[in-house]
Amino acid sequence: MIKPYGAGEAMKKIQKTFRRILFEVIEMGLSSHRAARLFDHFMVGLIVLNVMAVMLDTIPALDAEYGPAFLGFEIFSLGIFTVEYLLRIWVAVEHRAQPEAPGKGRFRLKFMTSPLMVIDFIAIAPSLLFAVGVDLRLLRIFRLLRLFKLMRYSPALASLGSVLYAERRALLATLIIGLGLASFSATVMYNLERNVQPQAFGTIPDALWWALATLTTVGYGDVVPLTAWGRLFGGVVMIFGVCVYALPVGIIASGFANEIHQRDFVIRWGLVANVPLFKGLDAGVIRDIARNLSSRVVEKGYVAATKGSRADKMYLIVSGKVVQRNGGDSIVLEEGGFFGAKSLMEKTTYTANYVTASKCHLFILDGSEFHHLLDENPDLKQRIKDSYRQMPHEDFGQADLPEDI
Repeated sequence: MIKPYGAGEAMKKIQKTFRRILFEVIEMGLSSHRAARLFDHFMVGLIVLNVMAVMLDTIPALDAEYGPAFLGFEIFSLGIFTVEYLLRIWVAVEHRAQPEAPGKGRFRLKFMTSPLMVIDFIAIAPSLLFAVGVDLRLLRIFRLLRLFKLMRYSPALASLGSVLYAERRALLATLIIGLGLASFSATVMYNLERNVQPQAFGTIPDALWWALATLTTVGYGDVVPLTAWGRLFGGVVMIFGVCVYALPVGIIASGFANEIHQRDFVIRWGLVANVPLFKGLDAGVIRDIARNLSSRVVEKGYVAATKGSRADKMYLIVSGKVVQRNGGDSIVLEEGGFFGAKSLMEKTTYTANYVTASKCHLFILDGSEFHHLLDENPDLKQRIKDSYRQMPHEDFGQADLPEDI
């Protein structure tokens, strides 16, 4: 017996569809999704305004005149952040391959303990105390933690967090070295200066203040050595300070650069693998292609190549449209298309003009790298030739191939 499709099933289907739409807007951060872009911009603006409000609220004149407005804005922001937090928990199951599979409750609980969700909770939980009469002025420090919510909307901040976590052992080692050097410097300076300046170097903890200010190159100047040996040792500490405290900067900078390059390569590899020309190629070949591609985003009307100019690049269209113009004929190349390959193979000039018909994301392969890849991968060369023969245009038959696309 076929069970009738009732109103309950219809509501569940609508609910699932709505949940998926919300998931794509607030969780996926899809740059091509207009609603997602608007949501991200709104949340970033609201976070920045919250930080500004916390600072301006400390000015007595503004607090006296606009105190109720500040409070109203805080309540409004708290409501938005709370709704956002609850919606993220509701749509969390969309992260799973099968959202409706058993165990949705356990998955949501686990999702709530993720770092970004913990930050979201900290951003709203303390402010809820105003409902029980706690003065909001005591919660300014917690409200400023909302600034960390920007990590959700900034890939660069997220990457920096990943770098700090990945390099935690190296950073801990530099911290130990720095503290050890500071303790050693304070002990030596205590013995050199304690008789001359008992008020500044009378104890090792007192001397530690000088050591930290000197090693970090801050140099407040409130405590300085007076003896010749003290000044000589102080100069040595300054030199070591520059070296030691430059270590964490170098570690973070190097890790951040590697993280950015790795993420960019992964994205590029995925895009190259989805280009029809390269689908099915060995992963190693795709890796070699992705490594040699340069990425460029151009606006509508950009001239990528001109007729008669030396062919020195091959272009892959990741997104957008490019028009090939040869005399009175025009051909539109769309996402997944490419041009310049045949002219490069024959080492001739471009025989058409290529102009972007919309905003385009292009991958560009330099001519020297192109020939190197063809020499190393004969299958790729044959695949490019076959692609020209299979072009749907009436002039693209095997007996009369165009000079270029």
